[in-house]
Amino acid sequence: MFLRPKAFKLALITLLWLIAGCLITLHEYLFLTNYPGVLDTTPMSNYQFSKNLMAASIALGCGGLLLGVLELFLFRSIVARTKFWMGLILKMILYSGVLFIIITGTSWLFNTVLSGDGLFTADGWQKTMHFITSTSFWHPVTPFLVLALISIFFIQLTERFSIQELLRLISGKYFHPKEEPRIFMFLDLNGSTTLAENLGNARFYQLLNDFFHDLATAIETNRGEVVEYVGDEIVVCWKMSDGLNQSRCLKCFFDIENEIQGKRGVYLEKFGVVPAFKAAVHCGLVIIGEMGKIKKSIKYSGDVLNTTSRVEQMCNRIEAKLAATGPLIMQLESTPYPAERVGDLELRGKAETVPVYRIA
Repeated sequence: MFLRPKAFKLALITLLWLIAGCLITLHEYLFLTNYPGVLDTTPMSNYQFSKNLMAASIALGCGGLLLGVLELFLFRSIVARTKFWMGLILKMILYSGVLFIIITGTSWLFNTVLSGDGLFTADGWQKTMHFITSTSFWHPVTPFLVLALISIFFIQLTERFSIQELLRLISGKYFHPKEEPRIFMFLDLNGSTTLAENLGNARFYQLLNDFFHDLATAIETNRGEVVEYVGDEIVVCWKMSDGLNQSRCLKCFFDIENEIQGKRGVYLEKFGVVPAFKAAVHCGLVIIGEMGKIKKSIKYSGDVLNTTSRVEQMCNRIEAKLAATGPLIMQLESTPYPAERVGDLELRGKAETVPVYRIA
C-alpha cells in the first residue's frame, strides 16, 4: 500500500522512537543486572523490566509521534527557507524548552497533587526544584534530546534530498543498474531569458526558487518525484502505476497551474509578473542506477528523457501548455483531460515517429 511521503516519514519516526525506547530500557536492565545486589537495594526494589519497557515505549512512541506531527505538518513551512544549521538549532532550542516545561510540570504535579499534598505547597515545590537540579533530571531528558536531534536532522536531510533516493542509496537497490518503465514530465518556465533581463539575476533566481517551492505540494500529492532541477526546468518522474492511476501524471500539471494562480497576487506584488510554464509528458523504459563517486546519486538514462525534452520544446509551436506522447495516451485507460493529436515527432536515427497530443 502506498504511503504519502509525510505519512511514511511520520510512521518511520514513530517506529524508530519506539525501537529506541525498547533499546534504552534493555540497556538499563542489562546495566543493572550486571551489578549483583543493585536490584535488591531500597531504591530499586520495585524495579520491573516489563513496566519500564511499557512506560518507555509509550513515552517515546508518543514523543516520536508528536515530534513527527510538529515537524512535518507545522514547522515544515515555517523553516523551509532557513539555512540547514539555523533550522536545526532553532528547533532544538524550542524542543528543549518544551521538554523542560513538560518534565518540570509533571514532576510538580507528582510531588503535589498525586502525592496527596496541595497544589502550591512549599514542600512539593522544593521536591520539584531538587529533581530538576539533580542528575536524575537528565535521565528522561537525554534520550529525548538525542532522538529529537537525530529525527530533526533526518527530516531536514530528506527535505534537501528526497527520502526515496536516500532509501535507494542506503538499500543499494540500484547499485547494479536496472531497466524499468517510468513516466517523465519536463516542466519549463516560459520566457526565462526575458524575465532574467527584466528582473535581474538575483530577483529572477528568487522567482525561480519560489516557483519550484510552490510546485512541491502538487508533485507530492500526485505521487511524483523530483529527479532534478536544470536551470529553469524541473524533471519529475512517476512509477507507471502511480502516474497512470487517476491520470496523476497529467493532473499534476493542472494542480500546479491552480497553485500558481492561487498565489497570483503574491507573485505580482513581489515580482510584478506571474510565472507561465509549459510541460511535456512521456513514458518508456529507462536505465536506473547509482552514478558517480563524489556526490553519488540515482540517475536515469535512456531515449525516453531525450524524447520528453524534445516534445517539451515543441510546445510553443503546437500552442500547447501541456503535451503528451502517443505511448502515454495509449496507457491511460480513461482520463478527464481531452487529448488532441497535433503532430508527430521524428526520432533521430529511427524510422518511426512519436505521436504528440495537446492536452486541454
